[in-house]
Amino acid sequence: MKDLTASYRCLAWGIYLLDQAATYLIFAANTAAAQGSILAVTGEKSFQWMKLCNTYTRFCHQIGGALLCGYIAAILMIITSSISAYALFRLYSPKQFLLLKGK
Repeated sequence: MKDLTASYRCLAWGIYLLDQAATYLIFAANTAAAQGSILAVTGEKSFQWMKLCNTYTRFCHQIGGALLCGYIAAILMIITSSISAYALFRLYSPKQFLLLKGK
């Protein structure tokens, strides 16, 4: 039973860390895409970059939909990561730091 608990604890930590990494990666990629698309939509006069919405009208609609889907995926990953955190931290005692329950 002790080996099973230890392997389950290691598996729970691995899943939790991978969920956290995926969540932050999705959020960071969407935020970088939002920054790039805002620059493309508004243009930049000091660099003499024109607005892309004036030339490519479908771009504005498509990037808006893509960013919306990306942020929905990030929210779903936050929920998944929260479930993973609950599954991990329910193994530990609430009274002592990082002490497994039943010890």
